[in-house]
Amino acid sequence: MGGIIFIYLLIYGTLGTVAAVIAAHKGRSKVGWFFAGFFLQIIGIVIVAVLPNLKEQKAYRRHTERERRRLREQLRQERLKSEAYRRYTAQRLDAHDQVLGLDTRSLEALPAGDSGGDIVPIEHNPHPPQPQQQERMWHYEMGGQSHGPVPESEIRNMLRSRILTRRSLVWSEGLTEWMPVGTFPELLPSELT
Repeated sequence: MGGIIFIYLLIYGTLGTVAAVIAAHKGRSKVGWFFAGFFLQIIGIVIVAVLPNLKEQKAYRRHTERERRRLREQLRQERLKSEAYRRYTAQRLDAHDQVLGLDTRSLEALPAGDSGGDIVPIEHNPHPPQPQQQERMWHYEMGGQSHGPVPESEIRNMLRSRILTRRSLVWSEGLTEWMPVGTFPELLPSELT
């Protein structure tokens, strides 16, 4: 009788140890899963085997956060360069205006057509033009570099041709951080939804 109990304890202990080893590999509690394997036997091992790997998830989150920080900084640098170029261009145009004695920033400086002044200020136009619905512009990350801006339709085409995946990071004006493209249903082509 004592030998049978010892054999059962040995088998249960082995199953508990296997569950604990698998759990440790997946970043989970060794002690808790030892007891789960001990009392649930094969079922405990199967359960811990199918659970997601916490170590991989944590590493992926760290990697994603590092990429987002890097891309945010890269985008900030691009904005700074763009703003500096805009200011430089405005200064150059103002210098040219001063030399030529013109004021190209005023409405009167706009060129008139052959009919002698067919440009009407918007506030006096009885039929103002309707604003066209423009596609939202997006930046995307590929190979560690940010690209864009591109319209939504281009993102959808890149998803269709598998250049981008649902996990590819994208950013658009108004977002605080880079997000996986799969979190934006409007970007997914109809065949991928």
